[in-house]
Amino acid sequence: MIRNKYSALLRRDLKNGVRDPMLMLIFIGSLLVIVLLRFALPAISDWISAKLGYALEPYDFHIEGFLLSMVPLLIGSAVGLLILEEKDDRLVDCYAVTPLRKEGYLMYRLLFPVVLCALILLLSLGIHDDPAALTSLPLLLLVLEAPLYALFLASVASNKVEGLALSKFISLSVIVALCCNLAAAPWLWLGSWLPAFWPIQLYLSIGHTGGIQAQLLVQFLIGLIGHGLLLYAGFRRFSRQV
Repeated sequence: MIRNKYSALLRRDLKNGVRDPMLMLIFIGSLLVIVLLRFALPAISDWISAKLGYALEPYDFHIEGFLLSMVPLLIGSAVGLLILEEKDDRLVDCYAVTPLRKEGYLMYRLLFPVVLCALILLLSLGIHDDPAALTSLPLLLLVLEAPLYALFLASVASNKVEGLALSKFISLSVIVALCCNLAAAPWLWLGSWLPAFWPIQLYLSIGHTGGIQAQLLVQFLIGLIGHGLLLYAGFRRFSRQV
C-alpha cells in the first residue's frame, strides 16, 4: 500500500511537471546546464579565445562549479514549489491520514530531489581526466542542497508566489558564493555561511591540487555538518507547519 502511494505521488509529480510550463522549464533547465557544461562551454571558450584573444581556462573550474551548483538550485526550487502547491491544496493533510503518513510524505519529498539531482549530476562525469577525485566530495554536498532549498521554500514561503520570490534569493546566494570564491584568502571565507560556498570551494580546491588532500577532507566535513544542521532545522520547521 505504501509503495503504491509512493507511486501515486511520483505519477502526480510527473503530471504536474508536464502540465506546469514553469516546472517543466525548471526540470529541463537542469539538463540544459549539463549540456552547456559538457558541450557548449568548451566551444564558447575556444570562440572567445580565437575572436577576442581572452582565455577562459584560468576560470574553468569557477564556471564549472557555478554551473553544477545550478542543478540542485533548479531541482530544489521546483520541488519546493510543488510542496507549496500541495500545502495550498491541503493535500498534505490528506496524506497524513493514509498509510503513508506525514513522515512518509516528508521522506519522499526529501529523497526525490536527492535522487533526481544525483542522477543529473552523474551526467557531468568525464569532464576531466580524473572525474572521481574531482567531483566525489562536491557531488555529495550538491545533492544535499536540493532538499535543503526545497525545505527552505516550503517552510519560509506562505504560498507559491512568495516561493518564486525566495527562489530568486537562493539564486543570488549561489552567485554570492561564487564571487566569494573568486576573492583571495582570507576574504573568500566571508561566504562560508552560504550552503553553495562549500561545494564550489571544494571543486576549485580539488581541481587546482589534482586530488583529495587532508585539508580538503576537513572542508568537506565542515560543509557536510553545515548542510546537515540546515536540513535538520528546515525539517523541524516544516514538520511543525504541516
